[in-house]
Amino acid sequence: MTIDIQSADEYFSSRYGAEIWLELDNTQKQAALITAYNNIKKLPFIGQKLSETQTDLFPRIYKGQAVQMPADVENAIYEEAFSIISRNELNINEIPDGVQSLSLGSASISFKDTQNINPISKTAIKFLDGWLQKGFDIEPEKFREVY
Repeated sequence: MTIDIQSADEYFSSRYGAEIWLELDNTQKQAALITAYNNIKKLPFIGQKLSETQTDLFPRIYKGQAVQMPADVENAIYEEAFSIISRNELNINEIPDGVQSLSLGSASISFKDTQNINPISKTAIKFLDGWLQKGFDIEPEKFREVY
């Protein structure tokens, strides 16, 4: 993983509303970054990894060229990490995706139908636009990207 705490701190130093991130210790920041990276790593990115044993998302081969991790993907990981830590600081006025209602008296939470809810934050998804596959042709033993 090429994402590190120092790079994340630089990103959040100029992001409005990032006080929550700046108050975390390095252990918490690292855990949030790893969790965010693992969430995003599961998405269907364009191109192929350089080798089948490669564990990182990038570099990738796309249209015959090796592509390093783009800034948009890094920013998506930072935003997903921020979303993860923000869920712990839930503001009653900001009901997260999938939650239909919150109640303070007797602490109940009602959930919407969760089958169509994206597990990645909306801001992260915006950064990933153009880096994710749009469709597949299904072949007997593998998926092939459709360009």
